[in-house]
Amino acid sequence: MEQILKRYNPWWTEEFQPKGILRGKYLKKLSKLIKTRDVVFIVGLRRVGKTTLTHQFIKLTMKDLDPKKIVYFSMDHPRLIKVPILDILDEFRKIQGLSFKEEIFVFIDEVHLHENFEQELKTIHDMGNVKVFASGSASIFLIEKGAFLTGRQRFIELSPFSFLEFLQMRKIRISPGDEHLYLKYCDEYIKLGGLPEYLKTKDQEYITTLMDSIIYKDVAGRHSISNIGLLRDLIVLLSQGIGGRMSTRKLGRILGISHETVREYINYFVEANIIHLVEKDGKISERKVAPRKIYITDNGIANVLTPTINIGSLVENIVFNILRLESDVRYKIINSKEIDFITKDCVYEVKYKVEINEDEIKHLKKIQGNKKKIVITYDINEMKDKIEYIPLYKFIMEHQ
Repeated sequence: MEQILKRYNPWWTEEFQPKGILRGKYLKKLSKLIKTRDVVFIVGLRRVGKTTLTHQFIKLTMKDLDPKKIVYFSMDHPRLIKVPILDILDEFRKIQGLSFKEEIFVFIDEVHLHENFEQELKTIHDMGNVKVFASGSASIFLIEKGAFLTGRQRFIELSPFSFLEFLQMRKIRISPGDEHLYLKYCDEYIKLGGLPEYLKTKDQEYITTLMDSIIYKDVAGRHSISNIGLLRDLIVLLSQGIGGRMSTRKLGRILGISHETVREYINYFVEANIIHLVEKDGKISERKVAPRKIYITDNGIANVLTPTINIGSLVENIVFNILRLESDVRYKIINSKEIDFITKDCVYEVKYKVEINEDEIKHLKKIQGNKKKIVITYDINEMKDKIEYIPLYKFIMEHQ
């Protein structure tokens, strides 16, 4: 174990420089939590960059902390997965000659793979003198398992690269006089999404491998499902319906299974952070019976799963993934017309076009109250009849 830990923690003996572009927004959030006693969970889709972010944050903390009091390890290591976390920390203290009175900083990757992680983290938390940051792929799974840690935990969801991070990774700088170039690169971002490795290679086999990993490990493996082909077919069907209202009965007929099984499998994909569902706005009784709209965490995945997907669905998917991190999001029906998104303060309609006619947004005008009315467009930028028209690239950049 000593050899494993030394390999995981090169900063104990040498200069350490993490890879990747700095994800400042998340580093700032993590920095604010380092002095709290809470266990901090970094959650998100597989390969979204959780390990890279963790290493970047470790490097940042070394400005103020002794590197020898920082330990990182991953529970996907075959030699560690069955070892109690407490035993690993004991070995760490032994290696570094640290007493139990000295505070240590612990970073655990793929923590959800450890069978009893929530009980162990509670014990570690209650013993004191240990600050824990842990990451995992399945956010809802971690939240549900966190019952032992109620009142002792914080969650930070790591998303795929934002548009600005996409430009930064591509080393693209746009001067104020060349603002029109944002449209070109925004079109690329719409199709490629924000998964770091995929943006480097643009190899669709990478997405295929990622989806196999999610299906095998986060869904089939965790829930003992043997029909892998059925799960693959379902995720493809779901990706074809992005932005649409989902019918589990229809999906069940197509796949030859019950709608209850479809609903159960969809919940597993939600748990794995690949699928998101949006309820209809209204009373709780209406929300629970109305069909839900469906979205996917990353546009690159959606575009590979469904090469014929239209650009409007991809844009709507981007807008949703931005809004869901800021507030509760629902859709609304007015006079049989659907309004794409409604939040506490705003209503949004996505129309990725050069020209928008009155008929396309007249139902938006019927929204009562003080909510801002926003139409996400291709490049129209104006205020008209109390409706704000915002180009997608500006909307994205305003919400980074």
